[in-house]
Amino acid sequence: MQRGRKLALDTILDDWLGPTLALVKCEECAAPALLHLVSWRGNGLAERIYAIRLVAPKTRNTYLANINRDYCDLTRKASETEAFIGACSQSARLVLVTSLDMIVEASSTALFNPPVMNWQEVKTETYDDWMKFLIR
Repeated sequence: MQRGRKLALDTILDDWLGPTLALVKCEECAAPALLHLVSWRGNGLAERIYAIRLVAPKTRNTYLANINRDYCDLTRKASETEAFIGACSQSARLVLVTSLDMIVEASSTALFNPPVMNWQEVKTETYDDWMKFLIR
């Protein structure tokens, strides 16, 4: 992901002052991916490091169809999301975003496997450690 590129949000799955877990797609090839928060800091936690994990288009489509169905089991969406995360690539590229416009300010060349976690568990203390891997 190159600096200056906008992350094309497809479906926001969780949000706190901006997306924390979302489906995105490549603006060039439309390949789907999972975007998840790795660390954050700044006013309004606007400086965010995300991981981007590729996912097969069929997996994305099945997931969206399943979570948009009416069902009685209130735990189903969480189970579907957990299964979807497991189906995503275990290798992720990191990106830095500093505004709700979702413009990439920096990215990693190496691949990583940071944990996918709820935004409530994300630590600001890890921000500088992850920033070492990003190139502006």
